[in-house]
Amino acid sequence: MNYHLHENGWTVILDDFNFKEATQEDINQIAKLIANYTVVVAKNQSLTLEDEIKIARMFKNPEPLVTPTDAPFQDVALDPEGLVLRVTAAKNERGQSGVGANPEHFDWHANKIWDKNRLPIIWLYSVKGSKGSITSYSNTIPAWQDLDPILKDQLRNLRMQFIPVTTVSHDIPESWRKSMEENWQPNLFHTNIAGKEGLFFPYLDVQNFLGMTEEESRIIFKKLSDYLLQEKYVYHHHWDDGDVVIAEQWLGLHKRWKFDRLEERLLHRIATGFPDQDYTV
Repeated sequence: MNYHLHENGWTVILDDFNFKEATQEDINQIAKLIANYTVVVAKNQSLTLEDEIKIARMFKNPEPLVTPTDAPFQDVALDPEGLVLRVTAAKNERGQSGVGANPEHFDWHANKIWDKNRLPIIWLYSVKGSKGSITSYSNTIPAWQDLDPILKDQLRNLRMQFIPVTTVSHDIPESWRKSMEENWQPNLFHTNIAGKEGLFFPYLDVQNFLGMTEEESRIIFKKLSDYLLQEKYVYHHHWDDGDVVIAEQWLGLHKRWKFDRLEERLLHRIATGFPDQDYTV
């Protein structure tokens, strides 16, 4: 497998790789690249739903965002298990859109941040209508490396209290509620499966740092988010149909920018884990 790094020095671009022909060895190597660099991109793919599910299982234990008993399931799921979701504003026969349907910015976020057992990889595959849309990805690994050691010590032991999702939305799938009720308060500092150090900081969903008021916390939120979202720590993916972008969900966030043609755009989304292997390089 051949690949090169984007000019930012950390986004991996696979060269002439065909996921249809991927072996388990290929997937293991790609998983290692994701864990160490956070974002892997492949162009010019032509995949069926069955291809995508097969690939997801070659990673590890893909899981649905919503289950068959959740109200939105029949409108967003593309397979009986709900492993593949449609990301689009296009309406189905029931007049319902898929996930991420608002044409305004889908601001910085990561997969199921309230769940301590959250899966660490999100796969996005552009099926059609994506030209002109942009999704940006952050990487806190180099950002953490560049931080002053004194500031690292100040941040290392901070823990986060999330904004209760039930206070901002009443339309919560039932399968999410149990993990939400556990009120997980994760560390800001995180070491991922490859031993890479960085920050797990979905700041738009954080209410405060434990031991600080919301006002005190917001001062840090602003300074830290401005720092982490500098251009050198962000990759902007300009979509073409057939693109696959796979991103690690602990040490990076992603954002879809405003796009007025979301009813024409269809992406597939899968959440999955890392295969069992050694991730050190």
